[in-house]
Amino acid sequence: MTALGALREMERADGDAIAAARARCAAAAASNVFVALLDPAPGGSFPFAVKDMVDVAGHAPTYGLAHPQGMPRSISAPVIRMLEAAGGRAVALTQMTPLAFDPSGANRWQGRPLNPWNAGRICGGSSSGSAVAVALGTVPLALGSDTAGSLRIPAGCCGVLSWKATAGLIPLDGALALAPTLDTLGVLGADADWLDVAAAAFAPVASDATRRIGLASDLLEACDADVAAIFRTQADHARTSFATTDVPLAPLIAATDGPVLDLLIGESARSLAHLPEAEADPLFAKRLAKGRALSDAHLAACRDQLRAAEAIAADIFADCDAVLLPAMPCATPTIAACDPATPGFSGRTLYRLSAFTRFANGLGLPVVTFPIGLDASGMPVAAQLLGPRGSDRALIAGVRHLMADIPRPPEYKHPSRKEPLA
Repeated sequence: MTALGALREMERADGDAIAAARARCAAAAASNVFVALLDPAPGGSFPFAVKDMVDVAGHAPTYGLAHPQGMPRSISAPVIRMLEAAGGRAVALTQMTPLAFDPSGANRWQGRPLNPWNAGRICGGSSSGSAVAVALGTVPLALGSDTAGSLRIPAGCCGVLSWKATAGLIPLDGALALAPTLDTLGVLGADADWLDVAAAAFAPVASDATRRIGLASDLLEACDADVAAIFRTQADHARTSFATTDVPLAPLIAATDGPVLDLLIGESARSLAHLPEAEADPLFAKRLAKGRALSDAHLAACRDQLRAAEAIAADIFADCDAVLLPAMPCATPTIAACDPATPGFSGRTLYRLSAFTRFANGLGLPVVTFPIGLDASGMPVAAQLLGPRGSDRALIAGVRHLMADIPRPPEYKHPSRKEPLA
């Protein structure tokens, strides 16, 4: 069913798709997904949720911290207004990791959203609540951010799709700035059609699906066995419908990883200095101090390195229109493996979550993430389709062709279904 068909089905089943989505959000309290319910303006044709780092009129965002930051906003961010102009209505604010840092979904003040596939596994972050909201079927779309993988990691963990936009396509005004060189907004969606509904608000001209796909098979030696096997199956599927070629992606990741990590810590130290609650927290104070130790000259050199790496990307895209690669090298970890307070904690596990995502932020490239199967533990495994700047809707169209049936968690309720979550 297309997104337009789903909209019509919602209207037939519920009478008011916006009110029904808000009711589903209210019924999902046990999953710890939402910070607040919103009172949407009249009208509208589709509901969406908003990561609690984007300005919504009448509310003060928490940024994942213990308290609202500043006064209620008098006007919504441009990204909200553009989605509303396209027929969207924001129905809820979603949980996030504090200051959009943690990739596992942990939040020591507000608690962790529960992964609907397995509550003992992480939901991913930092757009944690947005991913769980879509996975549960409370909304078909949820706004999130991505600085080093914050849309794509939770999409992979929760078995939903995400679109990380080309840098600059979606205005960042009114959203928490973390690392401006790397920051991007995007959405998590129930399927490719819903992603395209959102993308059309920012890139009105539709694109044909990409036809030449590069396969980043050189990354598989760094992957867990389950992830590698499932990706190979997806690559075989791609070969049946697309012109494919193997492309070396590891050199591009290696060339960008150091600069991206330094810009993440250095720019965030400067961007978050105005938040007293960040400076007062020992963990963040240590992180910010480390970032301040990186000089402006060093950060400028990092940006120069990323600009130089664009030539490597250009060579890759000379042979293909898009690159297919795993979303994460590992299966979705347990909470214990990502919690520093538990004996099973592994800092390497946290680092691996973004190993295949960070580089795209450094280059400003669009990416669509989508589920490609289930591992031996019954958890989703995802792939990314990466393209050159401006190829956003072509990537979404390509994913539409690549995808088989999307597996769903037992608790999933499609947005067109009337009954709320139990």
